[in-house]
Amino acid sequence: MYNDSVVPVKMESFSGVVTKSPIGRCIETVLRRACLEKRLTIGLMPALKYLSTNRRGALFCIQAEASPGDSATHMQEVLLQAFCMENEIYTIKVDSEDKLKNLLGCSKTSLDFSCVLIHYPFMDPFSDCCEMDLTILSGAEKDLINHCETNWGYSQIPVIKLPEK
Repeated sequence: MYNDSVVPVKMESFSGVVTKSPIGRCIETVLRRACLEKRLTIGLMPALKYLSTNRRGALFCIQAEASPGDSATHMQEVLLQAFCMENEIYTIKVDSEDKLKNLLGCSKTSLDFSCVLIHYPFMDPFSDCCEMDLTILSGAEKDLINHCETNWGYSQIPVIKLPEK
């Protein structure tokens, strides 16, 4: 099931225009910004390794839909989703690992893109506050959080159709 709901997206660093866009475009904007800011962990095993030592550092966990019949990947996917929910990391499921590769300009690589973690933006390490400052999030990140909170708690996470590009 694809969720093509429309959310307002500020395309701040990429086009300079404010427009309404499907949630897939919102994911694209967030991924590209996080990539420019070096806030990504790419691959299922690197993501698991990162989360085992830093449960509070990830804002989003984007998972590509597993191939039918791939029960081992499906089991890891379900466990990762449960871990993310328990640790308040927003989980987003997308329709294609290849589209994720293309969005990040890595279409010719053989790296695993079944899971991409987007880390929180840089925080001041000398701050006394241990809470995340949500004012430093981009408009697209806030819109994506709103989308995730709308779907929080459902047993089935909707699969988002990414732009073909």
